[in-house]
Amino acid sequence: MQILRLTVRHDCPFSNPVARTGSSHVTHLCHRGREAMLEVRTPRPDDLQELLTTYQGLGGTVLLRSEDGESALVRFPLCECCRRGKVIPTLEEGGLHYLPPSVYVSSGEEIYQFLSPSGSIDLGSLTGPEGKVEVVRTAVRPLTDLEFTEGFLVPTGVLFQDLTPRQRFALLTAIQRGYYRIPRPVSTEELGHALGISREAFEALLRKGENKILASLFPYLVLGSGAADSGEAPDPPPP
Repeated sequence: MQILRLTVRHDCPFSNPVARTGSSHVTHLCHRGREAMLEVRTPRPDDLQELLTTYQGLGGTVLLRSEDGESALVRFPLCECCRRGKVIPTLEEGGLHYLPPSVYVSSGEEIYQFLSPSGSIDLGSLTGPEGKVEVVRTAVRPLTDLEFTEGFLVPTGVLFQDLTPRQRFALLTAIQRGYYRIPRPVSTEELGHALGISREAFEALLRKGENKILASLFPYLVLGSGAADSGEAPDPPPP
């Protein structure tokens, strides 16, 4: 068995509005077309209001809105994308199983995960004349029971809940500009200039964001190392 991670672009009533904003992303929980729940996040309250107005025009109901005006939860009685027979139903008809949630980002891309019981994965039904879906990236990895369990036990809300919008944006900018690659094609001074702040201010945002994510990951790292069973600190990895 395998896990397919799929990044696509296509005409979707839920993701199209996200692509018109500068920094929003939407997490989409779909219940096989019968219902859809969208968690909308953006550091700009004006973008959030624009998205919510669009989604309400499509029949969505705002269930919850954060006090800071940067996130909201929207419910739809039907998943319009599934009703049009796009990504999820098309691949499930081909034998794959959708693993929610999917994510829509402001670049116009949509990210999905599917479980494939067989060794071969055919995306022709998506990209053919009837599909009209652009496949941007694919990644396939083999699945074992342990990997499957660990891969879906860590909630992203736990990992990222302490990040401020500025820290989140700094981390995203660093990743997208290749800061974590070896060798680095960009410096923190250049990244800070792109955000209109000093190198020192950008590095402070980056360090604080990294520290918060690592602190959130620590319990899961300990659990995976087996140290939680012994009550001892894990041994360092070999050099």
